[in-house]
Amino acid sequence: MKYTENEFILKTVTEDLLKNVLKIYDTNEEYFKISMNGKPSIESVIEDKNDIPPGSNLQNKNYKLISINGEDIGIIDYIMNYPDEDAIYIGLFIIHGDFHRQGYGRTFIEEFTVKMRKKGYRRLRLGVLKQNKSGFEFWTRMGFKVVKEVVSTIHPERNWEIKVMEKII
Repeated sequence: MKYTENEFILKTVTEDLLKNVLKIYDTNEEYFKISMNGKPSIESVIEDKNDIPPGSNLQNKNYKLISINGEDIGIIDYIMNYPDEDAIYIGLFIIHGDFHRQGYGRTFIEEFTVKMRKKGYRRLRLGVLKQNKSGFEFWTRMGFKVVKEVVSTIHPERNWEIKVMEKII
């Protein structure tokens, strides 16, 4: 099924939706091998839902299920006003494996970009794990550019090397 013109719905992830998130995580095995060195769990979903970068706060965090036509097809985790007031930081963006390479991710990010620009934001920023070649290719196709490379401080034990990417919107 290819993406057709329909409305994306963002649902705040509450406790009763954690299993829906985990189902989407489970279809992205390659990403979780890179990011966690293993399989995701309900605990890792809760951790993602509650993690914030230094200098941010939970009031600005949005951890949402992306649905279309009544079906949950992805997750977006974003923080408003981070790293500064004119920016949105995308902490996680995952599309269900059954919907890869069908235009859902691209179309969602295009629509998300327009909505954030209308709200007054001027930049989108995110980090891509250095080993995540397909993620890096996706964000590059979406017009993002590498602005720096860092080692993550959120989970120092995982020793994540991250390409910080940004797009002016």
